Amino acid sequence: MKRFEKSFLLCIFIIITGCQNMKNKSDNKTQNQMPPKLLKPEIKKIWIPEVIKNGGTEWEEGHYLYRIQRDTSWSR
Repeated sequence: MKRFEKSFLLCIFIIITGCQNMKNKSDNKTQNQMPPKLLKPEIKKIWIPEVIKNGGTEWEEGHYLYRIQRDTSWSR
């Protein structure tokens, strides 16, 4: 009976340590495979003053023009 108990406890010990090693391996894989982050685009904000056009028949109100200098990109 003692021999059976020892082998049973040994089997349980091996199973538990094997499960802990699998958990550590899966955690390492997820840490190494983190996707890169997106960087913000670079935008230039330009003020366009009001303008009178077509001999005084049209008036364009002042406004901002947003120009993309550098598009969004992935970090390395």
